[in-house]
Amino acid sequence: MQPPQSWVTDIQQSGLSALAAYYLWWGLAPSTRRNYDTPRSRFSLFCSLANYQHSKGRCFPAETTWLIEWLCSLAGTVKVKTLKLYLTGIKLYQLDLEIDCTAFSDARLDRTIQGIKRDHYEPARQTRTPLTCPKLFCILSHLRSRDYDCITLRARFTLAFAGFLRVGEFTYGEADTDLGTLFHKWFITKASIKISDDSAYMELTLPASKTDPFRKGIKLTIAATQNEGCPVEAMKRLQGIDNPQTLYCSTILRRPTH
Repeated sequence: MQPPQSWVTDIQQSGLSALAAYYLWWGLAPSTRRNYDTPRSRFSLFCSLANYQHSKGRCFPAETTWLIEWLCSLAGTVKVKTLKLYLTGIKLYQLDLEIDCTAFSDARLDRTIQGIKRDHYEPARQTRTPLTCPKLFCILSHLRSRDYDCITLRARFTLAFAGFLRVGEFTYGEADTDLGTLFHKWFITKASIKISDDSAYMELTLPASKTDPFRKGIKLTIAATQNEGCPVEAMKRLQGIDNPQTLYCSTILRRPTH
C-alpha cells in the first residue's frame, strides 16, 4: 500500500525524498492516517470558504485564530472529544511537513473547547461495567446457530475475552482490506493461530498492538477452559469450516465506520 500521491508531494516540498515520505507515512498505522485525514480536509475546506490563507493560497501552517474559528463552526455538530482528535490530526500533519506547531500551544484553544463543552452540555458517558464470565456466557447463549457468522462470533468473543484483547487487535475495518499483502502485518489471520496437538491451549501471535509499536509480534498462550466459553474449542470449530485467508472475514465483524 502506497501513501497518497498528494501527501507524498507535500512531503517532497518540505525537502524529503519519495522514499523518506514512504517510511514517514508508515510511522503511523493506516487506520490512524485515515482518521487524521478527515480533520485535515475539513479544516482546509473551512479555510478556503472563510478565505483564511497564506500568501501562496495555503492554509498551513494553521493560525491559532483560524483553528478557534473552525472549532466554533463545528460546535454542536461534533463531540468535544472529536474536536480534540481533530486538532491532533492537523498537528501531526504539520509535524510531517516540518511546519511550526506553536499555534497548538495557545491556551485559547483549550478554553474555546471548554466553552463549547459547557454551552452544548454533552451528557456524561454511560457507565461501562466489566465483561465477566456470566455476561460472556449470556452473549454466547444467543450464538448457538451453526451458520458461519455465529461460529465466527463465538471464536472472536471467546478469544478476545481469554486474551484480554483490545477491539482494534481482533477486528478490522473495511478499508483495511486495501492493505493487500501487508494485511497480515497488522491484523490477525489464520497463520496467527496455532492450536496444540492435544487442544490444551493455543498460541496467538498479535502482529500489531499498542504495546508493540514496532510490530515485532506478541505471542499469547491461551488455555482451553473446558466450558461454554472455551476459546480453543470455538477456534477449532471455526478453523474446521473456514477457507478464506482472513481468519475473521464475516462482514458483521468489521469495525463500524464513524
